[in-house]
Amino acid sequence: MYDFHSMVERRRTTSEKWHLIEEDMGPGSEDVIAMSVADMEFKPAPEIVDALVRAAQNDVFGYDYATDDYLASVTGWMKRRHGWQVEPQTIRLSDGVMPAVNTALRAVTRPGDKVIIQEPVYYPFRFAAERNGLTIENNELVQDAQGRYIMDFDDLEAKASDPRCTAMLLCNPHNPVGRVWSEDELRRVGDICIRHGVVVLADEIHADFAYPGHEVTMFGTLGERYAEHCFEFTAPTKTFNLAGLACSNAVIVNPGLRRRFDIAADNIAGLTVSHFGLVACQAAYDRAGAWLDELLTVLAGNLAMLRAFVQRTDGLRLVEPEGTYLAWLDCRGLGFDTDEKLRDFMRERARVYFDEGVLFGRSGSGFERVNLACPPQLLQQVLDSMGKALAGRQG
Repeated sequence: MYDFHSMVERRRTTSEKWHLIEEDMGPGSEDVIAMSVADMEFKPAPEIVDALVRAAQNDVFGYDYATDDYLASVTGWMKRRHGWQVEPQTIRLSDGVMPAVNTALRAVTRPGDKVIIQEPVYYPFRFAAERNGLTIENNELVQDAQGRYIMDFDDLEAKASDPRCTAMLLCNPHNPVGRVWSEDELRRVGDICIRHGVVVLADEIHADFAYPGHEVTMFGTLGERYAEHCFEFTAPTKTFNLAGLACSNAVIVNPGLRRRFDIAADNIAGLTVSHFGLVACQAAYDRAGAWLDELLTVLAGNLAMLRAFVQRTDGLRLVEPEGTYLAWLDCRGLGFDTDEKLRDFMRERARVYFDEGVLFGRSGSGFERVNLACPPQLLQQVLDSMGKALAGRQG
C-alpha cells in the first residue's frame, strides 16, 4: 500500500546524515552510503504530508499551544499501541527528546551530582550529563554467553546507593544494542532507583519499534509507584521520520517533578514545538498507524537480509535486535587492532559510513551501528559493497 522502495536522493540537501560524509571525507566520497544518523530513507506517510500541505495552505503560523485535540491524539496513541493510560495534564511538549532530557536533568540535579548511564549507549546521554556539570557513573551493560546484553543489577545497586547519585538515564528500547527491556528488568531498575532516591529519565523514543516476539513495556505502565518516580520521553519523530519537524512529548506523572520541569524550562525561556510539528504529530497518531505497521514488516525483512549476510561472512556477528530500527554489528572478529582502522576500512574500502561503535562508549569498540530504515535495495547495495571489500581484504 505504501512506498518503501523508492530511493530518495538526499545528497546535497539539508540532510545531516548525508552531509557528514562530505564533511568528513571530502571530494571523491560521492558514492559512499550513509548508514549512520538514526533517521529513515523513506518517504513520509502520505497522511502526514496531506495534513502538512493543508496547514501550509490554510493556517496562520503564530504562537501555538497543545490543544485538547492534540493531547487526545497523543493519549489515544499511547492507549492503543502501549496500553498506557496517559492523563493529558501530565504531558509537556518540547522540540525534541534531548532538549527535554536536558531540562529534566537541570530540574532534578545540581552540578557535581552523579548520573547513571548504561554504555554502550546513545552518546548524547554522555553529552547531556557532562554539559550539565554532572559526574557520569557507567553501569555498563554486559553480554551473556549468547551475546545478548543484560544489566548488571549488583553494580547498578552499588552506584545508585551513592547519596550523590540523583538521576539515571534509561534507554528503552536500548540504542544501540537493541534490547527491549522486559517488565521484570524495568521493575528491578525502578525498585533500585526508588530505594535510593534516584529519579529515572526514560528515553522511549524507539518504543514503537519491536520485532516479532518482543513487546515494549513503557516505564509508566509498571504502576503508579514507578510512574511517580520518572520522566518519560516520547516522540513521533523516530516512528514516522519527522525529526526535522521538532516535536516530542514528555509524560511527567508526579506533580512535584512536573513543577520542577516547568521551572527548569522557564529558566531557558521555555520549550516549544513548531506549528508543523504539532500538525504532523496529530496526523501521525490519528491516521498513520497503517503506515507504521507496514514499515515494521519492511524492517523485519531488512533485518533478515543483514542476518543472512552476517551468517555467511567470517568475522562478523550480529547482536540480535529486539527493537529499534538499528542493528549492533560486532566486527571484532575482522581483526582490526584499532577503531580508526575499522572505520577507515568501512568508509574507504566498503564505501559505507556507519556510526562507529566506540562513539557509544569504550565498550562499543569494534562494533558498528547499522541503520536498517532504508529501502531494501539500498541495504543490499551496502551489504554487497561490504562483502566485496571483505573478500578483497582476505585475498
